[in-house]
This record gives sequence, structure tokens and C-alpha cells, in this order.
Amino acid sequence: MPFNMIVIVREVWDTRDLAVSVLDESGKIKESALTTRFEPEDLNALEMALQIKDKQGGKVTALSLGDVRGVDVLKECLYRGVDEVVRIGDPNAKNLDTQATANLIVQAIRKIGVFDLILSGVTVVEGENSLLGAHVAGLLGIEPITWVDSLVEIAPGRVVGRRAIEMGYESIEAPLPALLVVGVALLKEDPRSPRSAKAMLKLKHKKTEIPVWTSSSLGIENVSGTTSIAGLEAIPQRVIQSKDVDPADEAALKTMLDEILKGE
Repeated sequence: MPFNMIVIVREVWDTRDLAVSVLDESGKIKESALTTRFEPEDLNALEMALQIKDKQGGKVTALSLGDVRGVDVLKECLYRGVDEVVRIGDPNAKNLDTQATANLIVQAIRKIGVFDLILSGVTVVEGENSLLGAHVAGLLGIEPITWVDSLVEIAPGRVVGRRAIEMGYESIEAPLPALLVVGVALLKEDPRSPRSAKAMLKLKHKKTEIPVWTSSSLGIENVSGTTSIAGLEAIPQRVIQSKDVDPADEAALKTMLDEILKGE
């Protein structure tokens, strides 16, 4: 049975291997000091949706919020086999908190129309609160399954996801429509590891125009009046001094333990 799926995808700051401060004195991000990339867990969610389409047919729509800063994640979705893409583009939609972001996304999902399954990454990289998927599910009134490692089954009226827990795994079943929050894939053998972009699809979609929906077209007139992120503050890196202690020196060992207990 074919399923209609929507994947929430995001372009995020690439925080790997940072060598300089990325915040200015006012707590704003210095965009010139950073590059961007496709949110890795959203890529995992996209792969899961495409695998369902490969096996059972259906339609995959990718939805993203914000203008392109460096990597056009929606074009990357088209290059991997997504059927349709939509961008929510609004200059007043910058620096929104997770709840306000979810509200915009939900209005776009309602405009897209009928769906069976929504997929999203957990969002660890951006350092938000990993609740975007849960907020979207709550606003839509559907059940979420979080931290999904793999898809066990999707059938008419139900979906079963598998996730890791302490000392094992558990399978969670939810009625359709539902939302899956997909965790990170660390190994290439992981079934969520994303496929590469296809050269033929790159040529096909080289000049494809991506539709842009504004907040007003979604029925939201005052995006700038919602809760937003006012600023960021970096935590100074802690410098830990190493100390050599003779394991045969009981007095030195006792002094070291006292220092540890005192937090020195």
C-alpha cells in the first residue's frame, strides 16, 4: 500500500572542528565564521521515507524552514528522489524558538494536505531541545515515536518503530497518521544511512524552482511577535591540569582524593 510522507529537513550550522569563537559580543552567531550542512539526522529520516517509497510506493514531500545559507537541502532532497519540496521563507521567521518553529511547520503541513507519516531528525547538532518533532505531533494531534532506530512495519492504520533502550530494544506501535523522530546513524551499515545524490536527478532538477510559502500565505500574520531566541552565550572551556601521583605514596594519594572530593 502506498503512503504519503512528509519529511522535515533543515540546514544547520556545521559545528564540527570549530577553531574560533562563533559568537560576537552581543551573543549573536558570526555567520562568517561558520559553514552549513544538511542536518545529519534529517538525512536519516529522509532515507527512511525513501525506503518506504521504494518498497511500497507512495509520495515523499520535503519541507524546510528558512532561506538557503549555503547548502540547499531541498535541492539535495530532489537529488535523492523526493517527489515534491516546499520552503517556508519569511524574513520574520529567523531565530524562532522550537514551539514557534513547530507552529509554522504545522501550518505548512496542513496546506500540503493529507499525509500518513511525518518524519524528522532528533536535532542534536543545533543544540535546541530535541522537541521539534514532539511539538509538531502535539499541534497536529497525532502520536509521535521518538528516537527511532529502524522501521519494523508500516501497514494500513499502523506503524511500528524500534528504538534502543538500556540493555536492549523496544518496539513502539502508533496509529496512522503518526510522526517518527529518527535518531542518528553512526555506522555506514546502519539502515538509516543516507543514499548519495544521483547524477541524473541533479541534471533533472538543476533548474527546478522551489515553491516558497510565506507566513502570511499560511495564515500567520505576526510571526515576529512570537517567542524567539534573544541571544546565545558560550560556556568557557574548562582547563584541567594533569598531575602525576606516585601510587606508592599514600599521603599523596590521600591528598589527591581530598582534592577530587572538594572539586578542586
